[in-house]
Amino acid sequence: MSKTDYSDAQFSDMREDAFVNIKEACMRLQERSKCGNDEVIKMLNEVSQFYMRQTEKN
Repeated sequence: MSKTDYSDAQFSDMREDAFVNIKEACMRLQERSKCGNDEVIKMLNEVSQFYMRQTEKN
């Protein structure tokens, strides 16, 4: 993925959009699976680890 420089305002907007999308996805996951917050946190940590490993590879 290419690296692009964004203004602070653009980055803030993207961060806010990402938060809302991730939060909604987690809420849908919890509704369907009936899993608790601890399970959601574990899954989010696994996703975070995935992206950290991708960064380390580059």
